[in-house]
Amino acid sequence: MEMQITERIYEYDNYRFFLKDYFQEQKRCRACFSFRFFAQRAGFASSSFCAHVIDGKRNLSADSIRKMIRGLKLSGKAAQYFEALVSFNQAHTVEDREHWFRVLERLRKSTHFYKVNQKQYAYYDEWYYPVVRELAVYGDWNGDYAKLGKMITPPLSADMVENAVKVLIEIGLLIKEKDTFRQSSEAVTAEGVPSVVTRKTRKEFMLMAMTAAETLGIDERHITSLTAAMSESCYNEVTAMLDDVRKKILENALDCPTVDRIYQFNFQAFPLSSRIPPHPRPQQQEGTQ
Repeated sequence: MEMQITERIYEYDNYRFFLKDYFQEQKRCRACFSFRFFAQRAGFASSSFCAHVIDGKRNLSADSIRKMIRGLKLSGKAAQYFEALVSFNQAHTVEDREHWFRVLERLRKSTHFYKVNQKQYAYYDEWYYPVVRELAVYGDWNGDYAKLGKMITPPLSADMVENAVKVLIEIGLLIKEKDTFRQSSEAVTAEGVPSVVTRKTRKEFMLMAMTAAETLGIDERHITSLTAAMSESCYNEVTAMLDDVRKKILENALDCPTVDRIYQFNFQAFPLSSRIPPHPRPQQQEGTQ
């Protein structure tokens, strides 16, 4: 039996997305459900308040959070998680965001949801865990953590590498056999892992890409960008294409007969303008490109 949205709240790192999915689910299941119906149940004076919150036009106050929890019929850890999630999303400082992130993690760790994804969560604690996992198998380091650390760009200390190896072994993604290491056959993917978990490492990889653009020659890095006007449906097709490319790159890597370096591939797609009314694309005149 499929879990309800309220039971899967721990998958969300954005309370507006959670509310949007909740309302869509309720409308599918109950013909009488509406913003007005929910507002009356929660105790909101305005039936449009929730719609404005979902659209990002309004924030939730302490009082409206309590009303929202009542309307959603959340209790226990789920109610605590929703309140922490709102605080995390509406935080104005880095310190506050980090605080509420730790609260979310603490609540998530005590749920079945976290236990199911625990290995993947730990894997994204540090950007260099995936790198160490690869180099531990393919690098010629003979158990010398300092030597392995120097193979990584930027270099890591022996203590950092040793701890990374320990974590990877503990979560079952790296297996030690006498004096060698091998990777487990378990697939590691960020699919299904909330972005709140992977945000730190992804940000670090993007910053490293900026450094690579400035310090590496064009024969060692490939960095391109594109700005294009399109519809949302076309954008969704492009993101699906990027997913296909990512999977094909992984397949290519697995089929590669030899390994002599570890590479990072980043894919980003995001809007650079607010939404505008649909416009037909002008026809190109003959002779133009």
